Amino acid sequence: MSTLDTMASEQLDTHLAQVEDRLGRDYTNVARPRLHAMIDRERARFAGARIRAFVPILVERAVRAALSAA
Repeated sequence: MSTLDTMASEQLDTHLAQVEDRLGRDYTNVARPRLHAMIDRERARFAGARIRAFVPILVERAVRAALSAA
């Protein structure tokens, strides 16, 4: 993995941690481990994405939709 890939991965981790915090505040009735698992599952869908800039927002939208539907 190149330095740029490592930096991009670290930034993605940071952004997804922020998404998890935001969702945790908005959905206080959802246990953190469940929320974390949902985010990880959605993140995995984009594992092969060449452009990762939109992954956090796509993950957040998908998890919000799943939580709202439940």
